Amino acid sequence: MKHFGEDTWEFIQDDHFVQWVLFPDAVNTAWWEQWMADHPERVPVLEKARTMVQTLGKTVPHKVDHRLLEEVYASLDQYLDKEVPAPVQTTARVASLRKWWWAAAAVIAGGIAMVSISRKSATKENLLADKLQSHMEQQQLVRVNTSTTDQVAWLTDGSSVILKTGATIKHDAFLTQSKREVYLKGNAFFDIAKDAERPFYVYTPKVAIRVLGTSFNVSEESGSLTVTVKTGKIAVYSMTDKQHSYIITPGHQLRFDARTAAFVADSLNSEQLAALQPAAEMPAFAFDNAPVLSIFKALESAYSIKINASEETFGKCFITTTIRNETFENKLKIICAAINASYTIREGQVFITGKPCN
Repeated sequence: MKHFGEDTWEFIQDDHFVQWVLFPDAVNTAWWEQWMADHPERVPVLEKARTMVQTLGKTVPHKVDHRLLEEVYASLDQYLDKEVPAPVQTTARVASLRKWWWAAAAVIAGGIAMVSISRKSATKENLLADKLQSHMEQQQLVRVNTSTTDQVAWLTDGSSVILKTGATIKHDAFLTQSKREVYLKGNAFFDIAKDAERPFYVYTPKVAIRVLGTSFNVSEESGSLTVTVKTGKIAVYSMTDKQHSYIITPGHQLRFDARTAAFVADSLNSEQLAALQPAAEMPAFAFDNAPVLSIFKALESAYSIKINASEETFGKCFITTTIRNETFENKLKIICAAINASYTIREGQVFITGKPCN
């Protein structure tokens, strides 16, 4: 989930803005009042940034390592990936506190605990999720459950897929296209993150499913494919007849008989509703003074995406953090901000670059 946009960050990065919020005087107050009069459409964003700076200004600790602040602030500049407006001359107090506010904003507003950097020895690793057998196939990530128990496949947009034994999904690793598309073989339960601008599609050999944000089950048995909706609603249509779709609402299911190419609708009774698959809950990425390389391995395990980080560069980096309810890329941004690193995505993989932790 995106907690604040680039327009909000633009204000937070502006020394002139921060000085006005925390140390207002007649000159800067008059300037910003005129700015709001000239840009009424941006006032709501300004007020949001103003509240954030006021809140973070009250949480600044008394003793903060200066080098740590320099590292975190530099990494946040990389994270924002945009030019910072030329700052006006400010007091030393603002310049010093400013770095801490940005570091705090990156974690507090994201609903997580404060990230701290440490150079001490690592405690016991806390890795996440059982591994699925995964591989890249023509720029598509293929994930197969070869175990005898259900396995969770986490998607980078915040969605999850519980794969039954033998089930396979194939999809773009980072789901960056205008349509989020997953190809399914076998039985699975989907819990889809809402994104009205990018609908989610599930394709089976005979049936396609279109959703905006919901949870539903897909099962196949004896030539029949059944789609059962737990929350939200979905549209289902035959791959051979895309002009006619069927809407399924919560507590209902639709069965498709591949032999007759016919759809049969049905309602669920109370026992069937109670027996529906519960949605998977992403465990918190909770680490206490852990090697950052282990955290990257945990991300790899959860998302089946290769993360390339040099042992020589990042082998001495340790952080303490708890990250909840964030997308894959937001997790990367938070971790990279803590170690003064940046990342790039290409060919279905992540590449981490930065300076060593001394």
